[in-house]
Formats: sequence, C-alpha cells, structure tokens
Amino acid sequence: RVPWLVLIVATGLFIGSLLLTKKVPKTFLPPQDFGEFLVSIDLAPGTSLDVVSKRALVADKIIREFPEVHHTSLTVGKEGEIDFAEFFVQLVPRKERSMDTSQFKEKLRERLAKDFSDARPIVKDIDIIGGNLRPFMVNVLGNNFEDLEKYSALLYQKLKKNPALKDVDISYSPGKPEVQISIDQQKAERLGVMVNTVGMELRGQVEGVTPAFFRADGEEYDVRLRIQDDQRNLAENWGSIFVPNMNYANVRLADLASFKRIEGPSNINRQNRTRYIQITADLTPGGAGMAQAMDDTRSFMSNEIKLPEGMQYTFVGQAESYAEMIDNMVIALGLAVVFIYLVLCSLYESFVTPLTIMLVLPLAMCGAFAALYLTHQSLDLFSMIGCILLLGVAIKNSILLVDFANQKVSEGASRNDAMIMAGKTRLRPILMTTFALIAGMLPIAIGLNEASAQRTSMGIAIIGGLISSTALTLLVIPAAYSYIDRFRVSSLRLVRKIFSVQEAKFD
Repeated sequence: RVPWLVLIVATGLFIGSLLLTKKVPKTFLPPQDFGEFLVSIDLAPGTSLDVVSKRALVADKIIREFPEVHHTSLTVGKEGEIDFAEFFVQLVPRKERSMDTSQFKEKLRERLAKDFSDARPIVKDIDIIGGNLRPFMVNVLGNNFEDLEKYSALLYQKLKKNPALKDVDISYSPGKPEVQISIDQQKAERLGVMVNTVGMELRGQVEGVTPAFFRADGEEYDVRLRIQDDQRNLAENWGSIFVPNMNYANVRLADLASFKRIEGPSNINRQNRTRYIQITADLTPGGAGMAQAMDDTRSFMSNEIKLPEGMQYTFVGQAESYAEMIDNMVIALGLAVVFIYLVLCSLYESFVTPLTIMLVLPLAMCGAFAALYLTHQSLDLFSMIGCILLLGVAIKNSILLVDFANQKVSEGASRNDAMIMAGKTRLRPILMTTFALIAGMLPIAIGLNEASAQRTSMGIAIIGGLISSTALTLLVIPAAYSYIDRFRVSSLRLVRKIFSVQEAKFD
C-alpha cells in the first residue's frame, strides 16, 4: 500500500549498516586459535649468556605452571645476540581448556609483566607465512641515524599507548658495549698496513679462524682455531696486538690506531640501502583492529611527528597486505556487480529489469555487517570473501520473484497482482534454499575445531546476509517492482518513439 515508505526504510537500513561498519574491527587475518604461540624476553644489551639462561629457565618454569600448557621449547640467543630468549608454547587440546588461545595469552602476558618487567616480555602469535613477522609492522627509514633514532622513539612511545595494539616492540636497542677502533690512515700507509688486513686480523682474534676441517663417516666438520678467552679482550690486550703489513712483518696495532669504548645499537637494518628502525606489535583481541592502528599511525606522523626531509615510513607485513587487500576487494566487488548485471541484462533482454533484482545486494550487505558487529567478529580476509560469495547467493531470491512476476504480467495480470502471486508461489522455494544455505554455513560459523575457528567470520557474514536479504527481499522487491517496471515501459516507449522519428526523417 505504501511502497515508497518501504523503500525509504530500506535505504535507511542500508545507510545505518554503512555507519555500523565503523565499529566493526578491520584487519587482515583474524586471531589464531591453533593452541600455539611464542613468548620472548629481551634483556639489556651486554647481558651475559649465563644470566640470560638463568632468567629464561625461571620464565619457562612460570609458563609450565599453567595447566593449559602442554609443553614448551626454549631457545636462548638469535642471530649472534645472546641477550634474547624465545619460548615455543604448545597448549593442550581446545576441549581440555576453558579459554581460547587469545584469552590464555592475555593471562600469561599479565603474569610475565609482573616478574619480568625489565626483560620486555612479548607474547605473540606464530607467523604462519614465515619470516617471523608480526601483524602490525612499520619501518621508519632515514640516512641520518640520530634523526632516525629520535623519531622512531617518538612513534614507539605513541604506539605503546594505542589501545588497538599489544606488546609493541622496537628493533633498536641501544646500550650494546662496543670497542670502536679508529685507524690513522697516514700511519697505516707509512707502516705498510692495509685496513682490510687489520679487520681480518681482529676478527680472527675474536671469533677465530677455520683453517682446516675434519672428515669422519662421510661428514665434514670445521676445525676452529681460537686464542685463549683471556686474550680475546681487545681493550685489555691493546698493547700486545700485532698485525702483518705488506711485507708480512708484524706491526703493533697501537702504533697506527686507537680505540674507545662506546655503546651502540644491537643491530643495524637496511632497506634499499637505507637504514631503518622497525616497530612491531600484535593486535588487541576484540580491539579496534588493523585499520584503526594504521589510521592512528598516519595521524601521528602527519600531525604530531612530522618527519624531516629525507625520512619516510612504510607499513610492511600484514599491514601492507591489508592495504593491498582493501584495494583488491573493492575491485573484486565492483567486477562482481558488473558481471551480475551483464548476465541479467542478457537473460531479461533489458537494461532496466536487472536493477530490480540487484536491489537485494545492498540488503545482503546490511545483514553481513550487522552480524559481524553483533558477534564481535572482524571484517577480515575471510569475511570479505564471504561478502563476495554473498552477492551471487543472495540474488537468487530476487530472480525467483521477478521472473515469476514477469511471466504473470505477460499473461495479462497487473503488476501488483503479479507480485502478490509471485510472493505466495515463490515463498516456499526461497525459504527452502535460504535454510539450506544457512545450514551449510553453520559449521563454518561455529568453528568446530581450532583450524576452522579462524574462518568463523566468513560463515557469520554469509548467514547474516542471507537472513537480511531473504527477509527484506520479500518487502523491498515488490515495493520497487512497480516503479522500475513502469520506468522500463516508459523508457522503452520513449526510445521507440525517438528511433521511429529518426527513421521517418531518414525516409
């Protein structure tokens, strides 16, 4: 009776669902629930291996005290750094614990923060792609290391307070004790000593050399030759260190070089020959998501932390993949709508009738976004795939109604009577196909095991879209059918009139 009111309400629902998407977390991949994760502690640079091992064993004991933990594996040191320890934690099967992996990680994070506040404990997911990447990663690049350290520290302090991120870490760790040697070039040339020779000799004294190998049972083992431990301290034995010159005569290093003790970074990273400092973090479970964290970072860098000329920042890892995914998904959605329209145009031999059928597409999106919001799921890779799948699945309801109504109109029935008969006749097949699709999506939406739990957002988006599209299709399509069909008839009449006039003039 009041089709215009139905269309206004449907338009309001669609606009409301778009506003609702602002409250739905947006990320690349949802949190894992595989029952596996990593824990790391990072002590002050220069900490001895014995101290790191003792602290790591204490942390390992704390982790094992939880009944949810099945076993752990400890590794001390990485890539030449001895002040670092990492634990692999395997939980008991999901049925034997009362919390998921994210909830247990938060519980463990609070415990380690009390006992290891000086060791920067980090509880993070395992990178399933490889490369030891974390969900949120941003690189600050620049050639001036002082500026790079300054602005990276500012961004690090800002991101530590961001509620969307957890366990924010920075790759720059100052305070590593170093012995920096400066060579007087003129003295070295006068004594016939080459700079690379000095470097090779000092490296041999510190880490040793491998002049031979030992072969046994078809296997080869390096034989490393090293001087005594008390002789490898360059600063204490500075006066007794000799290097060969070009004539293979020993020259005392103190006669051509000097040294000083400094504290430097634990590592130096480069990207495209430019130094960078990397800031990494995990996403807060149930938080604002990746998109909000990236927007906050852009806001910090634009308004509060203004990088000088020659410096820049880039997102890497999942943050970079998320930005690419958004662009690709927009293109995929646009192509899906275009292809659906072209197929319907060829089916009904009209450019106007498909518009009635395609009104269901925004109605399906309403339910998908509302379902994600109500179930506290994120708009991620899987839910976006579900939205694309929903476009093709939801449109079948409109096809059933409009196709039957067109048949009755061609038989002489009025538009209103034809749509009423279509609703009565096609209601059962519409409900049957919808219930069948919902039943098929339930196992995905529930997440029956740890592997499928990561894809629950896809099932929820599809089920929510099916419910909204089915319910609103029975109201909106009949309301819009009469308007669009009248427009089709009038536009067709106008086109025929124009072409008939042109043909008459041509004759």
